[in-house]
Amino acid sequence: MKRVITHIIEQDERVDRSRGMTVHLGELAASSLNFYVRVWVRNGEYWNTYYDLLENIKEAMDANHIDLPYPQMDSRAQNAPSQSQPHLQIVD
Repeated sequence: MKRVITHIIEQDERVDRSRGMTVHLGELAASSLNFYVRVWVRNGEYWNTYYDLLENIKEAMDANHIDLPYPQMDSRAQNAPSQSQPHLQIVD
């Protein structure tokens, strides 16, 4: 993943590579790997670069078959009413 992110950053002409960049695995969270990414760009290009990099990173993840781990939850009802009992009672 780090190589994919680094490659995307290196392809963007707006990034000032002479000032370096940071791509670090910052956290092993419950359902994700959180990367800290920092690059240098001109102030006026910050937001466009930010959003473009995010989109390009996501597209590169898809192209490299890197899936996002979405949390899943299984729920089970105990002492649920039987099928013969009505779930809704209408009162006049």
